[in-house]
Amino acid sequence: MLFTRFEHTRTKRWWIVLVTAAAGLLLGALSTLVVTDLYHAEARVFVNVPAPESVTDLQMGEQFALTRASSYAQTARTSSVLQPVVDDLGLEISPEQLAQQLTVTHQPNTSMITITAEDSDPEHAAVIAEQTAQSLTQVAASLEGQSSAEASPVQLHIVQRSTVPESATWPSLSLNSAAGLVVGVMSGIAIVQFAYARRPLLRDPYQGQDTEAQLMRQEGFR
Repeated sequence: MLFTRFEHTRTKRWWIVLVTAAAGLLLGALSTLVVTDLYHAEARVFVNVPAPESVTDLQMGEQFALTRASSYAQTARTSSVLQPVVDDLGLEISPEQLAQQLTVTHQPNTSMITITAEDSDPEHAAVIAEQTAQSLTQVAASLEGQSSAEASPVQLHIVQRSTVPESATWPSLSLNSAAGLVVGVMSGIAIVQFAYARRPLLRDPYQGQDTEAQLMRQEGFR
């Protein structure tokens, strides 16, 4: 019976859900225009152990490279790697602030490190990702106790150089619109439920049960 009455209320006030859904969709789309565009650029670095002399050395080298890749992925956002990037590019930010623009990932069981830079300027994003990758390869050699990358027992190679992104990653018109639509629909349903809850529940004092006819007449939404 309660479900029937709520369905009656929803049918009478369907336009509220429609209005809030349209408003949410519009606001979601408009938010795309006011939010600053952000661009993502990626560079990828491969970690390997050069010149294995046997199959055993190759297997041990691969496992060693996997371990080192995980460690270097965490090193990429440290000041030892980012300070040279700040200096070379003449950035007016600290290495810690630059680290907030970077996402460095290492997929388990691989020797690949992905460096993603985020910036409101697509060219800056590409340059930052590229310079960070280059700085990481140089710092890795010093961490291995070598003066050059060629002499290091673990070598990092840039296998994918960053390119200037053609379109912004964020904001997304479709995603923002969909989110606004969902919020609008949920808000409309909440308003209808609140309006239903505010109406007094009429009961027959003699029968101790809802008087459906009285309630339906009251919910005619004059």
